[in-house]
Amino acid sequence: MSWYIGTREEVEQYNEKVNEAKAYKGSITSNWANPRQHPDGSKWAIAANNSIEPQEDSNLIFEVQLSDDWTPEVEL
Repeated sequence: MSWYIGTREEVEQYNEKVNEAKAYKGSITSNWANPRQHPDGSKWAIAANNSIEPQEDSNLIFEVQLSDDWTPEVEL
């Protein structure tokens, strides 16, 4: 799965753009994806939609996959 990484505001704007483009109305799907915060709190990620690009003035960074530090190991 590919991702866009940026600030919370940027990933939420991307989510809104995809929601509008795909016309999600809320009966089954009301949201493209849920933004995900990096464990260190410094950045956010959202799943990339293959047919929707971010806004031209966006600073989102495209990643083919999230690095391992997005899912730290949990000690049992």
